[in-house]
Amino acid sequence: LEFRRVLFRSAVLCASVTFALATATAHAAPPITMSGSNVTENLVADLVYFYRHHVRDAPRFELSGGNTGGGIADAARGISEAGLVARSLIPSDPPGLRLTPLALSGVCLVSNRDNPVANLTHDEIQGIVGGTITSWSQIPGSRLTDPIVPVGLIPTSGAAVVFQSVFVDMDTPIVWQPIALEAVTQVRDYVEQTPAGFGYIDLALVGSLHVIDYNGVGCTRQNIENGSYPARATLGVVTRGPPRGALARFLHWAQTSPVARRVIAYNYVPA
Repeated sequence: LEFRRVLFRSAVLCASVTFALATATAHAAPPITMSGSNVTENLVADLVYFYRHHVRDAPRFELSGGNTGGGIADAARGISEAGLVARSLIPSDPPGLRLTPLALSGVCLVSNRDNPVANLTHDEIQGIVGGTITSWSQIPGSRLTDPIVPVGLIPTSGAAVVFQSVFVDMDTPIVWQPIALEAVTQVRDYVEQTPAGFGYIDLALVGSLHVIDYNGVGCTRQNIENGSYPARATLGVVTRGPPRGALARFLHWAQTSPVARRVIAYNYVPA
């Protein structure tokens, strides 16, 4: 009987040590680091919140914002485990990257709410970019006669790449000189504070601005989903090669879980 008690105590002790080691290992595991697009950072932060509440032993995450170009560079150089992007990969990106799409968004044309221009046509956009349209008095429906104050993003940002590829013809001369900002939230704030401002931002950030239709089509979630609005942007995560380990498990959950799909659908179209 005493021998059995010793065996039982030894088994309990071993189990306790094993559990303690496993717990310590889980807490000691390095966090999943992601950096890049502010827009995608916000979406992933929401997903991480629900992931950690619905999945046992979820890892820690460290997210930092910026822009798509920075996220791609960080992922390619191994500075971050993954880059947060607001566009698809393009040929000029570093080789060997893999995109895991999470959501579809839209790059919306915006003006100040005091200047609720109903629509901009393809030719009017070429005129603004090409320098033949410089005043709001040249745009039908504008309440202003002031010079247009364009504001955009640095060329490596996701929204800038989408804007250039969708709205600007290859043979349109680039004459305009928009104020170039690093973050889409800065563009939002600038246009919000500038009555003659004009810019482009992500669909999720248009709440304080007036959204301008393009060729008669609104930048709405419905039109993004049905494909009638052309300036669609992919929000996702890029990695060097396929994602692995804890990151792969999180991304699989984000793409397949009904909870994750509902989180994404709050502002976007699930990819």
